[in-house]
Amino acid sequence: MDFQAILDAIAAQKELINSKFNPVESAMKEMRESMTGMNTRMTTMEDVFRQRKSSGVSLPGVNEGKQQFSFLKAIRAIRWNDWNDAEFEKEVFDQTRKRAMSQGTDSAGGYLVPTQHIAELIEMLYDRAVVIALGATVLDNLTGSPVEIPKQTGGATAYWPGENAAITGSDLTLDQLSLTPKVVGCLVKLSNRLIQLSNPSAEAMVRRDVATALALAVDLKALRGDGTSNTPTGIANTSGINTVAIGTSGGVFDFDIAMQMIDELDVDNALKGKLGFAFHAKVKGKMKRERIPQFSGDGKGAFVMMPMTDAVLKERMGYAFETTNQIPTNLTKGSGTSLSEVYFGNWEELLIANWGSMQIMASQETSDAFEKNQTWVRILQDVDIGVRHAQSFCLVNDANTVFA
Repeated sequence: MDFQAILDAIAAQKELINSKFNPVESAMKEMRESMTGMNTRMTTMEDVFRQRKSSGVSLPGVNEGKQQFSFLKAIRAIRWNDWNDAEFEKEVFDQTRKRAMSQGTDSAGGYLVPTQHIAELIEMLYDRAVVIALGATVLDNLTGSPVEIPKQTGGATAYWPGENAAITGSDLTLDQLSLTPKVVGCLVKLSNRLIQLSNPSAEAMVRRDVATALALAVDLKALRGDGTSNTPTGIANTSGINTVAIGTSGGVFDFDIAMQMIDELDVDNALKGKLGFAFHAKVKGKMKRERIPQFSGDGKGAFVMMPMTDAVLKERMGYAFETTNQIPTNLTKGSGTSLSEVYFGNWEELLIANWGSMQIMASQETSDAFEKNQTWVRILQDVDIGVRHAQSFCLVNDANTVFA
């Protein structure tokens, strides 16, 4: 019996069997590996979606276009303590209060609204603030107090020493602008019926009203704040700013006076940055109507340029300007009345500091709100204002506003 022939036959049969089943086994192995990879990818995707869902409040922009923070929903929920229709707003508030408490901020009695979920209101506030439109520097989301901003008050001095003589030493001197939180707030009275509507037009109206009130308050103090009663000190009351006087009893603010203001900054090496004017609309009106007598006895004279549009006025002045009717027009000087202020400067040097987020409180029990079926909403924000270098601004406070 040929055992070797039998073994060879068995080996041949085994090889034949393997040749039949190996492709199937390889295919099954590839399928198993593919399924394993797919399961891994599905697990990763589930983790990503779970993280995105759980962090939707703390990551700005994740839910944009899907869940937008509603001002009216928040007010209604605060007022009636009913959050069934404001789950997203409650989640936003809860997350923000946790962060505020971790930073040592007391939010009891109110709700803090994070900047990322009420960005539209912040933008509206900035749009309505003249000083910000001119280029004031905004410092947002500050936490410490006071915040100290360094400024240089003196520089090195160069000398020409003689042969073998020592160079006279000079020191670089620095100072600090200290900013501390001061509360600015507005009180908005809303009908309960309006709050119940919660439609886009009502939402926009309330946001616009709040933004306007806060912007006007910040604007006025940035220009004219006197620093008393826990209020900021504005440009007009900052020690050391440049000034230009028109006359003993005031006078017309014209292009010549405007050039004098510009020269004041130029002399102080401060004519740089975001330069521009701020004045009352009546001052702008008088500039547009400026006339120059053409001969002796010419009562009014010819207009400097017609038509004098805002664009032409800006071109002739050489710098941007903004108007605000919060600047007074009833100042007096000598025998002059109906006088006003004009500001010129590098507005980057005006700092507006904001601490934390806005605080919302709502009540129907205030004053006669209950009788009138109203809810009064109070918005609070910690703010301070300061000027880094006084030489960067010039003030005229005797510009006549009476039209001839």
